[in-house]
Amino acid sequence: MISLSACKVKAEQACAFGLLDELVPDGTTSLDRAVEIADQIASNNLPMVQRYLRAIHEGGSTDLAKGLQRERELGIAHYIEAVGDSSTFESAKDFITDGTRPRSKL
Repeated sequence: MISLSACKVKAEQACAFGLLDELVPDGTTSLDRAVEIADQIASNNLPMVQRYLRAIHEGGSTDLAKGLQRERELGIAHYIEAVGDSSTFESAKDFITDGTRPRSKL
């Protein structure tokens, strides 16, 4: 509708339509927010970030079910590697749900 009609859309409406992830609050520049997001990403575990980028890249070239399956596979691989025990998924699940391990704050 928007593309074919060439109607202008206000930012709030574009956000409501799901065309934007968020609106930058007054007093904050888009660049400030982009740097904030980049800092959050950079504070995460590098192999995890790389795996999820891979999941996004690979998932974009397949259907939803296969993309979600690939995301699960890469996520499980990461957590099994993180706990250092590839013999059981349970140790990875325990790692994921461990409320005492340090987590980055978003």
